[in-house]
Amino acid sequence: MNRVDVVRWTFWSPESSDPAQWLDRWRSTGAEPVDGNPGAEQIPPMQRRRMSRLTKMALTVALDATVDAPVDYSIFCSQHGEIVRTREILASISDGVEISPTAFAQSVHNTSSGLYTIIAKSNHASTSIASGANSFAHAWLEAQAYLAGNPAHRVLLVDFDEVIPEEYRSYSQQIDCDHALAMLLTAAPDGGIEMTRSADAVDQDLPQGPQFLAWIQSEQRELTLGSDGQGWQWAR
Repeated sequence: MNRVDVVRWTFWSPESSDPAQWLDRWRSTGAEPVDGNPGAEQIPPMQRRRMSRLTKMALTVALDATVDAPVDYSIFCSQHGEIVRTREILASISDGVEISPTAFAQSVHNTSSGLYTIIAKSNHASTSIASGANSFAHAWLEAQAYLAGNPAHRVLLVDFDEVIPEEYRSYSQQIDCDHALAMLLTAAPDGGIEMTRSADAVDQDLPQGPQFLAWIQSEQRELTLGSDGQGWQWAR
């Protein structure tokens, strides 16, 4: 069984909470990032004020997607992770300024996944994935494989990234934009979605996750995306 159902999803970006509108905007000529912050009301204030903006983005959608819905396994994927916070730490070292212990502890790639399990009061297994522009596809592949072996379980998949510091933008081939999405996934005995490799995919400029959610809202039967020479096709 390799087919998956999207039981629930949530999406946040400064431009729109609707992934289809987000996609239309970013496909238009001359689209630029908009400043904004997630509400993050579900995150306890004591923890919220220590978090980076990226972590707040990830946890906002993760907690919204799993209200009254415990999960058995969670997958957090991000192409760049806490690169903004890491850049600030490097600047402090360069300037001879003492580093914040909290900033240092929360600069790792699994910051969001660890804090999610603490806030959700859950001891479920969790993994963090970084696979360049294909991070979302690889996270979906991980979820698909897990559910094939655990068809009675529920998986939380979270995909998130923010605009990276200017010094690093020449190393990224994608359009730089803030986004965070979360999906509650289950195995699908009938129907559902299956992802396979595609040899015909053309590399995309936009992140894969929001494009996938925009497809979920559409009537199209298939979605084909490519990044860094790898191709993926989702079919329902």
